[in-house]
Amino acid sequence: MKTKVSLIEVLAITLTCLATSACSQRIASFIDNAEDYSFNNRITADQIKDLDFKKDKYCPLQKKNCISYYYGPPLTDNKLQYSVKHGEGDKENNVKIDLTRNSMERSYDGTVILLHGFRTSKDFMINSALYFRFLGFQAVVPDLLGHGDSGGNKKYGVDDSNYINHLIDNLIKEGVIKDEDIYILGNSMGALTAAHISFQRQDISGIILSAPMPSFDEAVYNYAKRDHPLLSKIIPEKDFRKGAILALEKAKINLDDTKIIPLLKSSKVPTLLILSDSDQISPYVDYENLKKDNVTLIKITGRYHPSMNTIGEVEHKEIIKWLNSTQS
Repeated sequence: MKTKVSLIEVLAITLTCLATSACSQRIASFIDNAEDYSFNNRITADQIKDLDFKKDKYCPLQKKNCISYYYGPPLTDNKLQYSVKHGEGDKENNVKIDLTRNSMERSYDGTVILLHGFRTSKDFMINSALYFRFLGFQAVVPDLLGHGDSGGNKKYGVDDSNYINHLIDNLIKEGVIKDEDIYILGNSMGALTAAHISFQRQDISGIILSAPMPSFDEAVYNYAKRDHPLLSKIIPEKDFRKGAILALEKAKINLDDTKIIPLLKSSKVPTLLILSDSDQISPYVDYENLKKDNVTLIKITGRYHPSMNTIGEVEHKEIIKWLNSTQS
């Protein structure tokens, strides 16, 4: 997955930081205006439709913006197979699934809500949605605010939870899904949204958090170190963190509300944490000391952050074990 940050943009930030005292404001502006990564080179709208995903939108009555989402019913196919490449060069992962109906010990019921990360969209969660549909779940895949086809400005995984909460209520009211056996899978920033929703609702059976985003200022600095190591050496760390905080302040979001570990420490919802020892954005070491009866921590090897939105063979085995512990 190539970043859309051009050399000109990187140079503009660098020159601004060197020439003025407005470095953090320039970083905040870049965060606020950053475009989504494109998934168009991997799957088309027609192909998504052929996979029996229905595209729809939900507009809460007392809120300004609409949420775009895909809905997919359980799959009846006898086989599920995909192979998805993420990253580039020596930081590329090829994530695969190859399952047959006969290899499954059982089928499952309920709904999985799949939430994407920062600067991606619901399209990036299509393969993982297919995976859960193959297990027997319905899948609902929304765009977070300011991403994909959803309206509004970025809310960095925090206020998104209110919109997704209303969407779930509406789907239950319309009889699309039931108010039982509801799971949420959140990737990166979407993991923060999933954690917030689990505090707002009493009908969440469990949450799966894949490469959960650290506090937003930490995430921005980690991203800079990974993708722009030279830039991160020229610009002080404090300017990256201040830029992140300024972007949050513009969105009327408190930095503390982007910190997921305090939420996990106080939550009683069954939680599966999936992290990689090669992920520089969401490091495994940040969570290895989180010891709670309701939290299952899984470490996978060699996977970089961009690939963590797609369920692979290793995660599949762990997800099945975990689901069996939450569903009778």
